[in-house]
Amino acid sequence: MILSSPPKNPGFETAEAGCNALVTGSSGFAGARLVEMLLERGAKTVIAFDIVTPDAVLQERFKDVQKKTGGKIITLSQTEGDLCSDAAVDAAFQKVPKLDVVFHIAALVGPFHKEKLYWDVNYHGTLRIIDGCKKYKVNKLVYSSSPSTRFTGGDVEGLSEDEMPIPDKFVALYAETKAKGEKAVSQACSDTLLTVSVAPHQLYGPYDTLFLPKLLEAAGSGKLRIFGKGQNKISLCHIDNYCVGLLCGADSLYRGSPTLSNFYVVTDDGPQYFWKTINQAGVAMGFVDLETKFHLPVWLLYSVAYFCNFLTFLTGKQFKLKPFTVKMLIIHRYFNIKNARRDLQYKPLISFDKGWPDTIEWFRINWLPDYKAMGAKEL
Repeated sequence: MILSSPPKNPGFETAEAGCNALVTGSSGFAGARLVEMLLERGAKTVIAFDIVTPDAVLQERFKDVQKKTGGKIITLSQTEGDLCSDAAVDAAFQKVPKLDVVFHIAALVGPFHKEKLYWDVNYHGTLRIIDGCKKYKVNKLVYSSSPSTRFTGGDVEGLSEDEMPIPDKFVALYAETKAKGEKAVSQACSDTLLTVSVAPHQLYGPYDTLFLPKLLEAAGSGKLRIFGKGQNKISLCHIDNYCVGLLCGADSLYRGSPTLSNFYVVTDDGPQYFWKTINQAGVAMGFVDLETKFHLPVWLLYSVAYFCNFLTFLTGKQFKLKPFTVKMLIIHRYFNIKNARRDLQYKPLISFDKGWPDTIEWFRINWLPDYKAMGAKEL
């Protein structure tokens, strides 16, 4: 059923209606938390679609939330959750008699994969999801996009979506393929399939396996240094805030809504100094204060990064240091979320002042012992 007017309680109405939802990328950081929050807010059934099967920790999380809420999670196997398979995607849409909403979170991220795989997953996988929505008459599609689809390589200082059009050239293949998928979702918007794209910037929170742990590993090894002056600011987004943004996106999909086919960025309140924030987490783990080490000159970082690109061209071997990586760690990347507040009725659920210390404490308790144990074994 498509609403003809805004919900009374944005961010929660879709779930309270006892919806049946499909979440792609359900084993990932954002997808897994969205599955939980859908059930916590009253969803009847959530189909968990991912080529990566849930590990023991995630299985326990899904078991707990089902027990607490009475909702049901249908977890698909590796072959059943393949976004690159026509048959797998088609079958996923048939797991319940009628799907009310699809949250398309799955994507190939990072700068280290082969070009074909980015297109297969991020673009053609999205086309399969759109086709499934049309074939099985799903009314709502919420696409997880990325602010990097708007990056041109320069600073982003307090810009809103209106001031960040999709560029002709992209800073990374990930951004290009995500932008192409977003365009397809926007173009698919119609009277029978209502669509919106919602993007976080720099997710953090418990169970993160990419952003904070990778930086903490580098800090713990002693290899991490501040890039340049270290005064660049970024927007961050707690995982729960992003999931609320996605739920608000679903609730905003009614006939005549200003959000139809549009793109929105959601974050915590206010920008943070990137290196100060990371250093705070590292010091809390007992690692050396980054401010006591010399900063790496930007010219040197770019020189090494372009040399690594040349080696990749010659050998095919991928290196962690790339020009894109350097750029993302030295430029300002913070946003004005006035449009999400106005159109999506989005409001951060957790402030940065609470979310970041809580995240650091979670990593200190849950991540640090394993990191130390692994280091002891290597020694």
